Amino acid sequence: MNDVFKFIKADKFFPIYCPDIRSYNHKMRGKNGRGNPVTFTLEEERAIKKGIREMLKELTAKQQ
Repeated sequence: MNDVFKFIKADKFFPIYCPDIRSYNHKMRGKNGRGNPVTFTLEEERAIKKGIREMLKELTAKQQ
């Protein structure tokens, strides 16, 4: 999942396409500020994939 965010800025993506996901920076890093492990849930991963598809649709529509 983190491979996608090497090309897309997470700070721009999450507020627009996945506004319900909180603490995405901690989850991408794998731990919160206290050092406890944190990961994306299955629902959040599905929402991210859906958001990526929506973003790609918007980008292809702008190019045509």
